[in-house]
Amino acid sequence: MRVSIRASLGAAAVALVAAAALGPIGSASAQSPSAEESAEREAQSEDAVDVAEAARNGAGSAAADAGAGAGDVPYTVECESDPEQGGQKVCRVDRMTYVGWRTFHSVCHTCHAQDAVGSSFAPALLPRIRQIDKERFVMVVDQGFTGQVGVMPGWGTNPNVNRFYDELWAYLRARADGELPPGRPARLPEN
Repeated sequence: MRVSIRASLGAAAVALVAAAALGPIGSASAQSPSAEESAEREAQSEDAVDVAEAARNGAGSAAADAGAGAGDVPYTVECESDPEQGGQKVCRVDRMTYVGWRTFHSVCHTCHAQDAVGSSFAPALLPRIRQIDKERFVMVVDQGFTGQVGVMPGWGTNPNVNRFYDELWAYLRARADGELPPGRPARLPEN
């Protein structure tokens, strides 16, 4: 069974469709679902969660622009061709974004993969960062999140993460906005 949901649906309609996709609550099946059925149900559930999240933040492009108001760009990225690198594009970032890159690649990449593109057990963060605001991001990183596949621990007590929420947000926003390509950025000189 394939369920498609449009972002313009209200939150109540999204909840009803999500409930239908997940099946009756408390019903026990006489037979365990196949791996394919489980994967399909999981994908439907994740789609419903993503749409519900978008509906809470405002439908359509408003959700894509959540937290991306004018003047609200938390990063500085400058990219240019470097003749010393054979004309390869080299991007330089401000200190905050660089520290966010370092923090992400020292802690978060073990689950969310290098450059935040996702893995088999943790989602790609770039589409999600486009849909949420900084407040929601900080809450999830601080307190954790229980998803369809697994559980992300809360990092609120870990000083290697909890001191760098702003920096992580800057790095992930630069990646999600398409301003910072994958790979290790260089640092912009400090003024």
